[in-house]
Amino acid sequence: MIALTLPSSKLSRELEVFASLHAHGELAPPPDDLSVQPLVRWLRRNKYPLLALSHRAPSWLREDPDFLDALCEERAWYDTQRGEFELARLAWLERGVSCLMIKSAGSYPSFPHTSDNIDVLFRPEEAYVAREVLRQMGYVEVRNVEEPGKYLFRRFHDGRCVSAIHVHERIAWFVGFLDDALVWERMRPTTDDPGVNVPSPEDAILINLAHACYENKELRLVDVMRVRHALESAPQIDWGYMLDVAGRRGWKEGLAFMLLVSSWVEHAMFGHSLVPPGQLERFEQVARARPLVWRRLEAIRSSASVDLPLDLSYPFCKVLYYGKIMSDLERSPREKVGDTLLTLLWGLKLKSGIRPQAGMVVSFSGIDGSGKTAHARALAEAFSLCELQARYFWCRGGSTGLLALASRARALLRRNRRASNPDAVLRRRRELAHPLLRWGWTWGVALDQVLSYLVGVHLRARTGKIVVCDRYIYDAAVEVLASLPKEDRMTRAAIAFMLRVVPRPDLGYLLDLEPSDARARKPEEPWHSELDAERRLYLELADRFGLRVVPGRGDFADLNDPIIREAFQIYMGRFETWLNALFVSNPSQRNVPDPVWRRRNAR
Repeated sequence: MIALTLPSSKLSRELEVFASLHAHGELAPPPDDLSVQPLVRWLRRNKYPLLALSHRAPSWLREDPDFLDALCEERAWYDTQRGEFELARLAWLERGVSCLMIKSAGSYPSFPHTSDNIDVLFRPEEAYVAREVLRQMGYVEVRNVEEPGKYLFRRFHDGRCVSAIHVHERIAWFVGFLDDALVWERMRPTTDDPGVNVPSPEDAILINLAHACYENKELRLVDVMRVRHALESAPQIDWGYMLDVAGRRGWKEGLAFMLLVSSWVEHAMFGHSLVPPGQLERFEQVARARPLVWRRLEAIRSSASVDLPLDLSYPFCKVLYYGKIMSDLERSPREKVGDTLLTLLWGLKLKSGIRPQAGMVVSFSGIDGSGKTAHARALAEAFSLCELQARYFWCRGGSTGLLALASRARALLRRNRRASNPDAVLRRRRELAHPLLRWGWTWGVALDQVLSYLVGVHLRARTGKIVVCDRYIYDAAVEVLASLPKEDRMTRAAIAFMLRVVPRPDLGYLLDLEPSDARARKPEEPWHSELDAERRLYLELADRFGLRVVPGRGDFADLNDPIIREAFQIYMGRFETWLNALFVSNPSQRNVPDPVWRRRNAR
């Protein structure tokens, strides 16, 4: 008989409060000297849903302003994600495709809205249809973070991400951990949400513990509570099944380690563990057989304090990971060597911080008030959210370098004249009436703009950055044309120089707006009298340089959603780079590309 190690460590303040709330529900007493705000931050770090806590929360917590604000924010996010997922689920069902949420254990709320993305398992033969449905619904595929058999999709609406769905063909973190066919056979619907299918209690325990160890390398509160719920929800747990699956896939010692650590934390929180003592003894025997695992387990259990998330040690988890690869009975020796080399390369790329990506220039042009800034910022933020290096860039003629200083000096000297004549175009024409001054200013603006876009935009794009331009060389050309006499040869030559030297953007948009609508959007602006002429010039440039003309009038979401989808489609179609190829981490090296990436704009 093995003497089980019971926790004598002291709980952190937040963990102690949570244990009291969970154990006593509405009768939980208010803790002394506790600020709710740190508790909320702690719960969020642990990915634990406030919705689950509010279900039985005492009045002192339900009525706290910090908790109410956080709960309201989370509920809104839950409603958004759940609504988007329901639309996708119904669309999948129409195509005869069923799905399974792999990380949920069925505890309330069973829809795992606190995850970074919603991990959904599909049968391999149905996964392509599932991906096509998402594309038809306006989702974009984020190919730069693909893993073998896993595809991430995001839907952007009104300038923000409203849904992130990770399409899984298998339960894997680069390598497989379960028997997926058995997971499908044993799945079950949840009691609180009939639209959510979840794994069996045994599979839920396996998935959440494997993810915590081999992917996150830390144990979170949400992991402990999901395991506890799985143990509570089953009249009898099939421990033999779990050991058999983990043994065949090479991570029996990892399962034993994670289950013992989770049970130790559970015992510290609630005074007991739902894992039967006989099974704990069984898993301790497995852990003792591997000295490295046993030493790490003992180090954790001898800690003076218990808090979550619990760091499991990155080096230790990586040793377990490669031990799992070499012990996997479902893989041949050749496949094990391949898995080891590939995951080493991918891990090296990840830890080195190297993020090879193709460069791209996207530009937004149009008269003032057409929405350039809002669309450019939304697109740049969307790219950044998808772990891509994106830069927002703004530049206007006379706004940089010595020209900016000259402009500010002139503005101070002629402040009164500006006040008496707010029309910027007419004022500039009068100020530049002298040919020599006009020549110097026109070519100064041209050179300034050419240098700004070549260095600030295209040089960055050459180094693999996505640069989203709020204004482009076309805007500078229109501004010069509208501000100076059209018959002036110097003006024409400067404009021709700008348009010839600065390369076209990879994707350029003209936000076309009626001048009357622009004035209505910003009634406080001192509008000039040449807006109609400017608009005509923009349309001429759009036709000449192949800019996509987007009506500037209308709801922002209706205009921005297609822009983001198109920009991602074009960019992801040419995402592959030679440096990614060296790490065997281009999308086509990890997965067979869907036919959509062999269409126009893809390579």
